[in-house]
Amino acid sequence: MDSIKIFYQHKKYFASAFLYTCFSLIFSTWVTYIPYISEKIGITEGRIGQAIFFAALGAFFMIRICRHFIDRVGVGKYAYFAFISYCICFFGPLLAINYTTLCISLFIFGMAGSSFAISLNSLTATIEKQDGIYVMSASHGFWSIGGMIGAATGSFIAALAQNPILHISVLVFIIVIIQTRLRSHYYFRRGEHVKAEKHIHTHIKPLFLIAFTGLVIMVTEGAIADWSALYLKKIIELDLKYIGFGYAAFSFAMMIGRFSGDSLSKKLGSWRLIMYAVIIGTIGFAMVLILNPAISVFGFFVVGLGFSVVVPEVYRLASNVEGVKTADGVSFVAATTNIGFLVGPVLLGFIAELRSLHLSFMVLTAFVSIAFFIAFSKYKNSKPVTVLAK
Repeated sequence: MDSIKIFYQHKKYFASAFLYTCFSLIFSTWVTYIPYISEKIGITEGRIGQAIFFAALGAFFMIRICRHFIDRVGVGKYAYFAFISYCICFFGPLLAINYTTLCISLFIFGMAGSSFAISLNSLTATIEKQDGIYVMSASHGFWSIGGMIGAATGSFIAALAQNPILHISVLVFIIVIIQTRLRSHYYFRRGEHVKAEKHIHTHIKPLFLIAFTGLVIMVTEGAIADWSALYLKKIIELDLKYIGFGYAAFSFAMMIGRFSGDSLSKKLGSWRLIMYAVIIGTIGFAMVLILNPAISVFGFFVVGLGFSVVVPEVYRLASNVEGVKTADGVSFVAATTNIGFLVGPVLLGFIAELRSLHLSFMVLTAFVSIAFFIAFSKYKNSKPVTVLAK
């Protein structure tokens, strides 16, 4: 895989890619503690879903603010400090003592997460453009590595430590030290100076379709991240020690797919690749719905394999819209997809409250077909995205 060789040969690309791993380690650890938080505060699936909605509001709040600071501070510096802020805000939900403080802490956590996501993907898109390489998909593969490690080990560490604050304090300390040592390789990166349109609304139509495709997939990713453990626990009745395996299998498959995604994008083009990916992901969801532990966990793997390349391709498409600066295009799409990542669990929680989590996943399976029809229509008229050095 060409992208793996790039990371192996050039430490500067690994440094920015490892930010995705740090991001995912934090998020997957948060996912592991959702059942703990639910029991600690004494709230149902529907209520925890409503609380997570405040994280979506926080993410939405950062859309316009973030890209202006990226331009002013520089994308590299902003990405590093957004990472530090995300680590700090991670403590909030676990320190919440009631439903109100949980909602407030999740709003702030959502702000930090959106800021980090926008700056991180802007940084990667800038690297692709400035250096003329394909690393977006593989960089997202590092997110999957973090998710796989966090989900597979998080429940075991949580059970052994019996102290969430100690657990996340050690995690945050380690990744901050590592990332601080690596930051010099991307810290002084600034976005490209191109003549962009004054009003992004001029190009809203192509950005909207790109963003909506990403939103559909991120609704799915968010649902799997936040509800896979509860789904395996309550619907599949899997042993508590293994409920993190669904998200771990999903993340492992995402890692495999994303490290292959850059070469596939060169051969197939973005929209064709997205179209095939959604088909595979839908097959995986059908397997998740089968009430069998092994088949359901494997289904999460197939979903991850299919959807692995979609979000990186969405960011690549957004960063190459004519007349729109990288930071603007990526921030629009990143914020939109991040909202989907956070709102998806809210909708599933609402359905679960009314009916069941099983029905929630059925609805999710039908929902992802929207992404296929968008990709199919765009594929007929699309041209392959070419990353060129400036």
